[in-house]
Amino acid sequence: MKAIIKPIIRLAIYAVLFYLCTIPIEADFLIGQANESNAIELAQQSILLITIILGFISLAYTAQYKTFMAVMSLFIGLHLIRELDAWFDTHIFNIGWFPYVVVLAIVMFYILIKNLKSFSNQIKSLSHTAGFGIFLISLANLHVFTRIYGKPSNWDNIMGQNYLYSVERASEESVELIAYMMILIAVIELFIFVKRDKILN
Repeated sequence: MKAIIKPIIRLAIYAVLFYLCTIPIEADFLIGQANESNAIELAQQSILLITIILGFISLAYTAQYKTFMAVMSLFIGLHLIRELDAWFDTHIFNIGWFPYVVVLAIVMFYILIKNLKSFSNQIKSLSHTAGFGIFLISLANLHVFTRIYGKPSNWDNIMGQNYLYSVERASEESVELIAYMMILIAVIELFIFVKRDKILN
């Protein structure tokens, strides 16, 4: 019975998380726009921050998967900095986010190259887990589907002379928000796995 209850609880939690995604979407749709300072963008940044924190917390629970979790958390950190581009442009200078991305990327690649063999072994061990699969799907959604979905030509074709940038922007940002939530769910699953793995071993 316990084997059935746990997946149901997980499903309920993830359903709630996806429901929460609809709140900022509805808020931006209500005012008819989705820009860099509106609810969807803030929700994206919040989800990424929570994901990064959880990823780094997981380092305290695992020695076997420490390299992967560290590299993954830093990789997600690159996305957060990129999502904060408007803030950097306003408060620092145009493309002010770029130096921070470079520094974070250098740290990430240093850890990766220094521990390449262990990273490869960790990938091999994690490749069969639900969290790793969800993570890959989320990245494909974020970097492939979202970009193609948001092509201006698509929206020109469907709206014609009634084209509204706000509709295109809000729709694309909503899909991106879902991708970030999926990444959070992936990291939750990976956290559960590495924590359980430590207990078993």
